[in-house]
Amino acid sequence: MKTSAIFKEFFRVEGWRYGIGLLMLIAIDTAFLFVPQLIGDAIDTLSNDKIGLVNYILYFVGLFLIVTLLKVVSRRTLLGSIRRMEYVFRQKICTHALHIPTTYYEANGPGKVMALMTNDVTSLRVALGLGVMIIVDMMFYSILGSIILIQKIDFALAGKIMTPIFFILCAIFVLGRQLRKKQRQAQNTYSDMTEFGQELFQGMDVIRAFNKENIITNLFNSINHRNYAHNMQVAMYDSVLSPLTMIAPFICISISMYLCGQLAVDGLMSVGEFITINAFIMLIVGPLIGFGSLVAIMQKGLASLDRIVDFMKLPYEDNEPGENQLPLGSIDIRYLNFSYPDAKNTSLKQINLTIKPNQFIGIVGKPGSGKTTLFKLLLRLQKTPAKSIYINNIDITTIPLGTLRNSIAYVPTQSYLLSTSIRDNIAFGHLNNNHLSVEESAQMATLYRDLGDCLEDNFHLLEEEGRDLSGGQKQRINIARGFYKNAPYLLLDDCFSALDAITVDTIVHTLRRLENKTILCISQRLEIIKEADMIIVFDDGSIREIGTHDELITSHGLYSELYEAQYRRAIHETAQ
Repeated sequence: MKTSAIFKEFFRVEGWRYGIGLLMLIAIDTAFLFVPQLIGDAIDTLSNDKIGLVNYILYFVGLFLIVTLLKVVSRRTLLGSIRRMEYVFRQKICTHALHIPTTYYEANGPGKVMALMTNDVTSLRVALGLGVMIIVDMMFYSILGSIILIQKIDFALAGKIMTPIFFILCAIFVLGRQLRKKQRQAQNTYSDMTEFGQELFQGMDVIRAFNKENIITNLFNSINHRNYAHNMQVAMYDSVLSPLTMIAPFICISISMYLCGQLAVDGLMSVGEFITINAFIMLIVGPLIGFGSLVAIMQKGLASLDRIVDFMKLPYEDNEPGENQLPLGSIDIRYLNFSYPDAKNTSLKQINLTIKPNQFIGIVGKPGSGKTTLFKLLLRLQKTPAKSIYINNIDITTIPLGTLRNSIAYVPTQSYLLSTSIRDNIAFGHLNNNHLSVEESAQMATLYRDLGDCLEDNFHLLEEEGRDLSGGQKQRINIARGFYKNAPYLLLDDCFSALDAITVDTIVHTLRRLENKTILCISQRLEIIKEADMIIVFDDGSIREIGTHDELITSHGLYSELYEAQYRRAIHETAQ
């Protein structure tokens, strides 16, 4: 969705409230235009034996009540609708973040999106709320106040009084443009600091275990210092803007006091008229006192809007959810080559492979050999090259993304759990009608052995990221999620690393009994891989060997070396 569409949606729903708020604000400003004249007339009555002074007091009380009521309505409608805008923007940014390609997060991390949803949206809300209120006051008083002032004194005298404003405004606009650039730099470093802070606290256990508090502190100090330096540059421009906006009104008032004071002394102007004129000048130049803050608020809001616009321009993945699944068929990979963006090396080189239906395929290889990359391309989490991967002789780049991903159950290396019940984590909001029951999925993943009570208790909620569970328990919940989806293709990405041998043996036997399902399993635990119908050995982005366990052991290649090394280690650990 484009950013303009978000504004249209907001004003379509909240535009009338926002408009009422602005009308009430203009009504308040109109009411205040009567104040200078009333003050001047009230002072002139003092020279007429105070005749009619009580009436002016009643006028002021009535005006006070009207302004108070209008202010309540104005702030309730204007600022209330802006809070709605804040809600809409955060909702749309979150929705957009869920639909853009995952490659964005590999390049930028989650910190930038978090900064957009918090700091940038808040800045935009302040700009459209407080900033617009100041702008309305300035424009209203500058136009109508100046017209009334010219009517009361001649144009030439009004021009002399207001001359300093024009020079100072020019200086403010020049500085304001630079302030916007500096503000955007400061917000970018804030995003970087947010992302680093998230990584820091997620890895707290490792940091403390390795006694690396000082190193991490120094790293955080470095990024925090950059954030501080950029914000100090913003503060420098702001420190120049604020005095300029404070000086301008007082210079105008000083000129008015001198020029109008001479007219009053010469008898060309009454004391009441002198007070009225200077009060009007205060109304005109008063909002300029906050003009420096306004420039800072608006430039910060515009910088935030720029960042939000850039993010909202990122293209959507065409991933419409649905219940359609591909029929079980062969997977053909033909001359697949792939490199990550900006990577120097090729991740996958000339991969040619045919996987028949209902096969259990084991995939092994050294770290960084391209195993997980192949899974990402099958799921199109990375941009899959056209005419390279086929399912049922159909190029997967031509298959609707929702249908493709609905046909593949994926269990990643990193366990992902929500702060909800175990049952909800297994179901994970699936929409297709082909899924298994939660109980059957949990049984297949051996969850009832130690999590049966929690599984049956829908009121037992997991802590954030499943901190109250062991690594093996989290992995088994994620495996159960893969079983629950009951897709024709199951991808297991090294998801057995935290499981004991007995549990692994049970789950492997379950996998072998599954029907109408093609299973691709990456694992460094070769007691799992040896049960596969076919084993694929990756090395440096290429397929080094293909065969059954017995064939690969006999060939004395890389797989044989890995298996013997693991077998010797197992014997050594048993002997100890």
